Amino acid sequence: MTNWCDTHIHLDAPELNGQGLDLLPAAQKCGINKFVVPGVLVSSWDGMVALAENAESVYLAPGLHPAYADQWTPEAEQLLQYMTASQKVVAIGEIGLDGSVKSSMQQQEVVLRAQLQIALDARLPVLLHARQATGQLLAILRELEIGKKIGGSWHGFSGSLQVAQELAELGFKIGVGPILLRANARKLPDAVKALPTSALVLETDLPYMAEKPEIILKVAEKVAELRHCSLAETARFTTENANKLFGFQDRSIYGK
Repeated sequence: MTNWCDTHIHLDAPELNGQGLDLLPAAQKCGINKFVVPGVLVSSWDGMVALAENAESVYLAPGLHPAYADQWTPEAEQLLQYMTASQKVVAIGEIGLDGSVKSSMQQQEVVLRAQLQIALDARLPVLLHARQATGQLLAILRELEIGKKIGGSWHGFSGSLQVAQELAELGFKIGVGPILLRANARKLPDAVKALPTSALVLETDLPYMAEKPEIILKVAEKVAELRHCSLAETARFTTENANKLFGFQDRSIYGK
């Protein structure tokens, strides 16, 4: 069976009313067998661990979303550092900068840099979020050489081909999701067509961009169409990219 990986899916989202894992059996029948759940709130990290404990196919990327930068405390920093010891933690995320939220950009940058340092110390890639702050985030990534040292994925990418190419050159993957399916999508299709296959991974951003994990197959079909390749080839390179980025290991939580 063709294997797929959803590199950004909020199975713990409040909107799912604790039923996120119920979505997995149908997805797995379609060959979607790895799911990376990003963090948003500090208070959600325990729930993420519970998800991963109850589903072998679920992996974690704990982190603090820039919209909630004011939640960052020494205790949160210590907890995030501790969580990196888990074999189910494959990245730090969803972290970045967002110019559309109440948290000040100064505060967001402090929190971002602290989380990037934790990722660097743990040798874990990052799941990046950017809104109205692409240039500022790129500058920090260049300064710290994040892509070269640990890599990561730019979640929900919808920017220009020029930015996509720079991200790929810096060592990052582009998270291709349901934005690609929009009738008015222009920039992302250009990036999908032009980037090397090594720069592309798939995501749903469920439940915010998709209602079910299987939507990733629709995204993959569009990628295959744009690149004039087969669906099987799209599965091969996107899943291989995810496997290399996250270094998946099927081990127990906090076990050696």
